[in-house]
Amino acid sequence: MPTFAEFFAGIGLVRMAIEPLGWQCCFANDISEEKASVYTHWFGSDHLAIEDVRDVQIEDVPAGVALFTASFPCIDVSLAGNRNGINGRHSGAVWPFLDLVARYSRRTGAAPRAVLLENVVGLIASNGGRDLAGVIRNLNQIGYRCDVVLVDAKSFVPQSRPRVFIIGLQDGDPTITRFPAGEESRLRPAAVIKFFRQNRDLCFGESSIPLPPRMPLIGLDSIVDWLAHNQAELWWPPDKVARLISEMNPIHRERLRSLGRAQGPRYATMYRRVRQGRAVGEIRADGIAGCLRTPVGGSSVQFLVEIDSDRIRIRPMTAIEYGRLQGVTLDLPAGFRERQGLHAFGDAVCVPAVRWLVGHAFQHLTESGPTGKRPLGPLRDRMLEGKKRISSVGARVPIHAR
Repeated sequence: MPTFAEFFAGIGLVRMAIEPLGWQCCFANDISEEKASVYTHWFGSDHLAIEDVRDVQIEDVPAGVALFTASFPCIDVSLAGNRNGINGRHSGAVWPFLDLVARYSRRTGAAPRAVLLENVVGLIASNGGRDLAGVIRNLNQIGYRCDVVLVDAKSFVPQSRPRVFIIGLQDGDPTITRFPAGEESRLRPAAVIKFFRQNRDLCFGESSIPLPPRMPLIGLDSIVDWLAHNQAELWWPPDKVARLISEMNPIHRERLRSLGRAQGPRYATMYRRVRQGRAVGEIRADGIAGCLRTPVGGSSVQFLVEIDSDRIRIRPMTAIEYGRLQGVTLDLPAGFRERQGLHAFGDAVCVPAVRWLVGHAFQHLTESGPTGKRPLGPLRDRMLEGKKRISSVGARVPIHAR
């Protein structure tokens, strides 16, 4: 069974995602005591180092790890963050992680066969693309050929949560091509293709990943916390609801009316945004929740709206609902406060999205693969080896391994 080490582990949702695929966690690291309490509640404290990634001793990471994962902090590259870039105080933690991978490779004599980094979409354009390029350049130097893909949680759960994943595979791995094809898709949208084109000096490739599903099989009604739903004190009083609706933009009032025409109760989510100096409600009525965030600031809190004919009710979403939107059904530790739960889930990954990605990108590294052998590279890559082609990513270039 191949092993993995997860960094910036948070409450352990990467582990939750990939252990069922045949992976075994042998090391985990996060700096937060609060998140670690959830992690140990679910998985125990074995292999968990609660410390700054800068303080992790390379000797503490076992030899023979096949996969390193890192969901490093996004606050400095997020569109909603401070935009200090990858060298900011928070997101800059990626550099000691990359240094750790390099030191591990030197100590053990072999780099992990794969790495997986996750962050917000803002990383693609951060600092004019130079931040993402710097990360990939470091991975190239360690020996990885890299793919950049975008996977949205809404393909698996009713939550819009697009995330960028950097997939690194050793340069000789035959499941990643020796060049990106440069074809726009939901997996590699225009921003990613533009990034490829602007950084032809980097070592890119395309991993063997199909397009993700277009929509989830479940709707918002499947994530409702019915215990909270029946607690009258959680719902806004009718006069507060009426006042909020009266102050809405007409577009959002019409969304409520449209949902009310349906048979039976319908559910939507709402944010309160400051527009022209006042807080107004904005409805998302497509059956998908907005992207979960940590509950810092009024505009970060998400509300559940129930519309049943002409009756409209509004209440804050619960930590249980946040967890279900991330694909989690396990209970939080006893005594864990509601706001702590919102923070833990709002600052995490979507379990089924990560499971899907790892299952396709790294399945050949597990013992549970169909044949136990690594598959051949894509046919076009083998046929065109040593020849030239016109690529929309680069100019006419020779096809060869770097």
